[in-house]
Amino acid sequence: MAGRLVIGARGWDHPQWAGSFFPDDLPEDWRLTYYSNEFSGVLVPVSLWRVADAKSVRAWKEAVAEEFLFYLEFGTAEDYRHVERTRQSLHPHFGGLVPPGPNIMHANEPWDLRKLGQRLTQLAGETGGAAEFAPGFFLAGYPPDIARLREVRLLTDLLML
Repeated sequence: MAGRLVIGARGWDHPQWAGSFFPDDLPEDWRLTYYSNEFSGVLVPVSLWRVADAKSVRAWKEAVAEEFLFYLEFGTAEDYRHVERTRQSLHPHFGGLVPPGPNIMHANEPWDLRKLGQRLTQLAGETGGAAEFAPGFFLAGYPPDIARLREVRLLTDLLML
């Protein structure tokens, strides 16, 4: 799935999104499906994917559309040693590995749409060294700001990324 820049959040199961993004009456186990109907990928925090068993990963895959992608956050050599099992389990929904860097925008970073557009344009031209992976851009925060995430998605559409 090379090409289009995948936009998403760091994680999908944020209780703070209940009522603002998730409907109040949405069962917790439907949150990933609901999230995946609006966004094309998600950055799975290392604290989640490192402890996920095969049954959990299978449930993630069954909850999303065919083209949805899971990206794995990692930052240490120890994380990298554990990634192969999860990467294989996510196939064909594995989007790539995301180390700390320009693919993740944190809540404390200044919100400047012109600079963000430049950052997204640069990322859209990268494939992380593997042409079969679509580049991804993710908002982080506790929780990530859904309104800003929608702005990022709109900006990528306007820039045809």
